[in-house]
Amino acid sequence: MKDRMYQGAFTSMRTTGGTRRSVWSEGERISLTSAQLQHSLLQRTASLYPRRLSALQLFDRAAKASWWNPRFDSKVLEEQFRQSSFTQTEQHFRYALLYVILSALVYALSACTVGRDTWPQVSAACLVLALLSFSFLMLTLFRNAIYRRNASILAMSTLWLVAGFSLAPFALPPSPMEVEENHSVAVGSFSICLSVLVLSYTLVGPLPLYMICIFGVLYSTAFEIMSWFVLNHVNTWTILAVRILLQLSIHILGIKIRLLAETSMRNTFYKVGQSLLVRRELELEKHLKEKMIHSVMPPSVAQWLMKNTAEDGDEQQNTANSVPMHPIQAADRPLHQLPQPRSSNQLTFRPFNMHRMQNVSILFADIVGFTSMSSNKTAHQLVGLLNDLFGRFDFLCQKNGCEKISTLGDCYYCVSGCPEPRPDHAKCCVEMGLAMITAIREFDEDSGESVNMRVGIHTGTVLCGIVGTKRFKFDVWSNDVKYANRMESTGRPGKVHVSEVTHELLLDQYHFDEVPQNGEKDKKERKTYFIRHRKITGGRHSWPRFQAPMLARIGPQLSVDAAAESHPSQPMSGSSDPSDNSHAALNTRKASCPPLSEEANSDENDEDWIGEEVVFHPTLAQPLPWHHQANNQIGNQYDLHNPIVGDAPPLGAGGPIVIPGQPRRHSSLSTLYSRKDSGVVTARSSIQLESTAVEINVDRRGRTSTSTGRSSGVSSIRGYSIFGEDPALSFRQQIRKQSDLQMIRCIQQDCADAELFVHPPVHKLSLFFKDNFIERGYRDRLLGRELYPTLASPTFTVYLCTAVALIFYFVSLVTCFMLFPTPNAVFLSFCFVASFAHIAVAMVCLREILAMRGNWQANDCFTATFRYLMKWTPLHVVGLFLLCVPILAVFSNFACDSFFNNWQASDGFCLLSFAFLLHFTNFSQVKFWLRSLFATVAGLALVMFVGGVFCDSSRCTEISRRSYLCRNSDNIIWDILVHIILTSILVWLLNREFETSLRLSFHGGWLASQDQKRMQVLKRQADWLLHNIIPRHVVEQLKTTSRYSENHREAGILFASIVNFHELYDESYEGGRECLRVLNELVGDFDELLSKPQFRNVTKIKTIGATFMAASGLNPKLRRENPHPFTHLFELIDFALAMHKVIEDFNLNLLEFKFILRIGYAHGDITAGVIGTTKLYYDIWGDAVNTASRMDSYGMPNRIQVPEHCLPVLSEMYTFKARGSMYIKGKDHMNVYLLESKKGKQLHKIPFKRQQTIPAQL
Repeated sequence: MKDRMYQGAFTSMRTTGGTRRSVWSEGERISLTSAQLQHSLLQRTASLYPRRLSALQLFDRAAKASWWNPRFDSKVLEEQFRQSSFTQTEQHFRYALLYVILSALVYALSACTVGRDTWPQVSAACLVLALLSFSFLMLTLFRNAIYRRNASILAMSTLWLVAGFSLAPFALPPSPMEVEENHSVAVGSFSICLSVLVLSYTLVGPLPLYMICIFGVLYSTAFEIMSWFVLNHVNTWTILAVRILLQLSIHILGIKIRLLAETSMRNTFYKVGQSLLVRRELELEKHLKEKMIHSVMPPSVAQWLMKNTAEDGDEQQNTANSVPMHPIQAADRPLHQLPQPRSSNQLTFRPFNMHRMQNVSILFADIVGFTSMSSNKTAHQLVGLLNDLFGRFDFLCQKNGCEKISTLGDCYYCVSGCPEPRPDHAKCCVEMGLAMITAIREFDEDSGESVNMRVGIHTGTVLCGIVGTKRFKFDVWSNDVKYANRMESTGRPGKVHVSEVTHELLLDQYHFDEVPQNGEKDKKERKTYFIRHRKITGGRHSWPRFQAPMLARIGPQLSVDAAAESHPSQPMSGSSDPSDNSHAALNTRKASCPPLSEEANSDENDEDWIGEEVVFHPTLAQPLPWHHQANNQIGNQYDLHNPIVGDAPPLGAGGPIVIPGQPRRHSSLSTLYSRKDSGVVTARSSIQLESTAVEINVDRRGRTSTSTGRSSGVSSIRGYSIFGEDPALSFRQQIRKQSDLQMIRCIQQDCADAELFVHPPVHKLSLFFKDNFIERGYRDRLLGRELYPTLASPTFTVYLCTAVALIFYFVSLVTCFMLFPTPNAVFLSFCFVASFAHIAVAMVCLREILAMRGNWQANDCFTATFRYLMKWTPLHVVGLFLLCVPILAVFSNFACDSFFNNWQASDGFCLLSFAFLLHFTNFSQVKFWLRSLFATVAGLALVMFVGGVFCDSSRCTEISRRSYLCRNSDNIIWDILVHIILTSILVWLLNREFETSLRLSFHGGWLASQDQKRMQVLKRQADWLLHNIIPRHVVEQLKTTSRYSENHREAGILFASIVNFHELYDESYEGGRECLRVLNELVGDFDELLSKPQFRNVTKIKTIGATFMAASGLNPKLRRENPHPFTHLFELIDFALAMHKVIEDFNLNLLEFKFILRIGYAHGDITAGVIGTTKLYYDIWGDAVNTASRMDSYGMPNRIQVPEHCLPVLSEMYTFKARGSMYIKGKDHMNVYLLESKKGKQLHKIPFKRQQTIPAQL
C-alpha cells in the first residue's frame, strides 16, 4: 500500500513540477564579474603603489630611470629574474652563434665560388670566425657553469669578434679587378653591418641596453669611417647620408626590440611569480574550504554537493547560450553559484544526496550533571568549560576514526563506518566512548567539576546525507539511530552501554556485563551490555589550550620559509569540486608553493608536502593541527587501548537499568533529538584561524604584496635576510621586500616553471597555442584595457611598433628623394596614399594615448575605430601594410633608365632594400610567418630588380657601365643573392623568437589572471560554505576576536514540527530514502522563504529530524536598521504563517501526503555562539529556546502556539485565542495562546530605546 502511495506521490510531483523550486535561492548567489574583480584588485594595487599615468613605467615594479638599463626596483627580484630567464637568454645566444656560424660558412663558400684574388684570406677569416663561434656554442652546451659565470664577457667578446671580422675586408688591399666590383662590396658589407647591429640588440647575451647602444654606435662609426676611406671610389656624400639615416633607423628598431624583449621578459617573470603566490593562496583556500566542508559533512558528501553545484550551473549557462562553455569560462563565474529555480521543462526534484549504509555504529553521549554544573556558573565560565570539553571530543572523534554528526545542547553524537565503510566501526565507536569517559574525568580534575558521560552505542543501518538548502549539515536517520539514542538515555554514567548487535561484533576485544532484565516486559526487549574493561592501562592526556587570536599574530608567522615547511590539507577523495577542475588547467606547472596556514613545527601533521607536487592521502580519521603549546604531545601520550580502571560510581540512582516499556510521547523521527540549551563561547578553531590567514593573504594579494616575518628554517635567500628589518626602509618598503622574498621562494621551488620562461605550450610549427581558448584570448588581448598600463602592455607595444613604422616610412621618403631626385608618378601616388594611411593610424593611436592619460576625452568614433583595428584580422592587415610601405616606396622608384645611367641609384636601391627588409621584424603582433613570408618575397623581388629581369641590358651606355644592370656580372648577382638569403634567414629567426616571447609573456599573464580568478572563486565558495555554517555577521566578528558569544534581548525563536512525519516514515520502502526525499523538498521550500526580503531578520538555526528551528533578531546591524523595535519578531510570526502556506501548497502537489505542521513560538533573552574546534557549530541557548521548544511539543496541529508573556508585543499586529493553562514539562503550568489571524495594521517607526544585544564579556 505504501509503495503505491509513494509512487503516486512522486508521480504527482512530476506532473506538477512547475511549482517546485530550486534547492538554491537567489539570495545565496554572489555575482562578481571578472571586470569588477580586476578593477578591485587594481584599485588596491594603486593604494599601495601609487602611479601617475604621466610617468609611464617600462613594466610593473620597474626601477626609476631604467630606460637604458631595464631592471626591477628590487635587487632580489632582479637577481632572481636573471637566474630564471637565463635559460632563454642562453638559448638566444646559441641562436646567434648558430647564425654567425652559418653566415661565416656561406661567405667562405661564396668567396671560393666567386674566385676573387682575396678569396683565401676571406675564406680563412670566415672559417676562423666559424670555429670560434662553434667553440663558444660548445661551451654553452657542455660547460654551462663556466658560461653562466662569464656570460656577459662571452657575449661582449662575441660582439667584438663578429664586428672585427665584418670590418676585416676593409683592411685587405684592393686589386684592379675588384675596383670594378666595389659597388657590390659596399652593398654587401653594409648588409653585414646591419645584420651585426640587429644581432647585437636581439640575440647576443645578457648585456644591458646602454652597453649594446655604445657598442652599436662605435661599430657604426668605425664601419662608416673605414668604408669611406677604403671604398672612396663609390662613396658620395649622398650615399653617406643615406647610410647614416638607415643605420639610425636600424638602431631605433634594435632599441625597440631590445626594450620590448626586456620589459616583456620581466613582465612575464613578475606575472608568473604572482601566479605562484596566488597558487599558494589557492592552496590556502582549498585547505580552508575542505576543513569548513568537513565541519558539516564528510568529504564524500561534500564532493557530491560541489559537483552537483558546478554541473548544474554549467548546464544552465550552456542552455542559455546554446554554446558549450569552456572550463576557463566556467572558472570566470562563481563556482559556488548553485542551481536556480528550474523551469517546468527541467527536472522537478532538488538535488538529493541520501545513501543507505549498513554496518554503521552510532554513538550518543550525554553529559550527566550538566544542569547542576551550569546552575552556579556564569555564561563565560560555562561556555569556557563546554568548549574545552567539546574540543577534546572533537579531537578524539578524529583520532578514533569517527565522524561527528552534531551536538544537541550537551549531547554529542557521532558515527563510524559512515559515510566511508570500515570493518572496525564498532570498535571505533567503543574506543570513542571509552576515551570520552576518560577525557571527562580528566576534565573534572582540571576544572574541579563533577560531571560524567553516559554513552550509548548501537550498530545497524542508517540513511546518511543532507536535508535542506540552508544551514545544512550531514546527518543520519533510521530506526537504528533512534535505538542508539535510547541506549544512551537508558545507560549509566561512566559506562559505555552497547546493544546486542554491537556486543556480538566485539566479543573478542572487551569484557562485558550484561544488563539485568526485570519483569516480563523487559524480557521482550533486546539484550544490552556495559563494557567492563580493556587489557592495557594508559596514562593521562595532554589536552590543548587555545591561544590568542590568530589575527593578532598572523603577521610575524607568515614567512617565506614557513611557506616551505607548512602543509596543505587532505582533499576530498576523488574530488570533483570546481577547484580541482580549474586546477587541471594549471597542470603545466606542478604546485610547489606550500600554504602558510599551519605551524611549521607541528609534529602531529600527517598532511605532508611532497617535493614538487601536491600529494594528498584522504582519510576520515585524521587529526588536524592545533595552534597551541605542547599540542604535539597529544598523540604520543594518549593510548586508545587504555582500560577503564574500576567502575565509576554513577552520579544518579544506582539500581538495575532497563529500557522503559512505555514509549516516549513522540514516535516521530524528530523526537530522536533532545533540545538542550546553554550559553556558549567558542575558542578560535583551526578553521577560523585559517580563515583569518586567507583573508590577510587575499588582501595582500590584491595589493601585490604580502607581509611576512620570522620563520624557522633557512633564514635568508642569497644573502638577503628575512629576519631583521632594515631601519632605513619604510614600512611599505619592508612589506614589498618581504613580498619579493616570498615570490622568489616560490619560483625557486617550482622547477617546472623554468619551462615557462622558454617554451610556452604552443605548436612547434605554427606557434598557435595548443588550447584553442587560450589562442582566442591571445588574439583578443588587445581589445582590453589596463587601469595602469606599462610599456609591456599589449596596447603600448602596438603604439611603439607604430611609431617605429612611422620613422621607417619617414626615412624611406627622405632617402628616396635624396637618391631619386626626379620621382616618378607611381612613387608620388604611392606616397600620397601611404602618408594618408600613416597619418590616420597615428591620429587614432595619439587620441587613445591622450585619452588614457586623461588629457583628452576620446570620442566614440576614434574609440570604435581603434578597437576595430585592434582585432586580429584588421591588425594584421594594417600591420602588414605598415611593414611593406618602406620597401614598396623603394620599389616604386625603380626605373630602367635611371638604373642604366646612375650607379648611385642602383647602389642606393640595394642599400635601402636591405635596411627595409629588416623592418619586417617590427610588429611582433602580426604572425611571424606572414611577416617573414613578405620579407622573403621582397628579397626575391630585389634579386629580380638587380638581375635586370624587367629591363633590356642593350640600352646600357658607356657612362653607366658600373651600374649593376649594365655589368651583367653573375658574381654580383650571386653576392646580392647570398646577402638576401642570409638576411631573410635572420628575419625568420628573429620573427619566430619575438612571437615566441610575446606568446610566452601572454601565457604567463594568462596563468596569473586565471589563478586570480580561481582564487576569488574559491574564496567566495569558501565564504558561501562558511555562511551556511555560521551567519555572515558572526563570521565578520570571528575575524577580529578569538571567541564569539553574544547575548540577544527579545530575540524570537520558532520550532516547527511535521507531527505526522513518523507515520509516513517506513524503512520497508527503499529503506526510507524516498521519505527523506520528500522531507528534503519540504525543508527546501522552507529554506527558500529565507531569501525573501520580508524575512531578512529571520535566521535558520538547524533542522532536528523533522523539526525546523529558526530565530530572529540575531543580527544587531539589521535590528538597528529596522523601522520598529520588534520588527524581527513580527517577521518571525509572518514566517511561521508563510510556512503554513508552503505546506498547504506542498500537500496539493503531493496528492498522497497530507503533512501537518505544528509551530511553537517564544521570545526572550538568549545567547548565540559558535562552539567546536574542528567541527564548527552555530547555535542558540537560553530559557526562551526551551520555552519555544515546549510550545511546539505541547502545541496543536496546524496552529501556532505562544506563551502568555509574548502577547504584549505580538498583540499589536496579531489576534490570539486563549487555550488556557496547561502543564509544561520543566515549566510547570503556563497560560498559552493560539494565533488566530494577522491584523491589517501598518507598522510605524517607533524609536527603540531598549538595549538589543550585550556582547559577552570574555
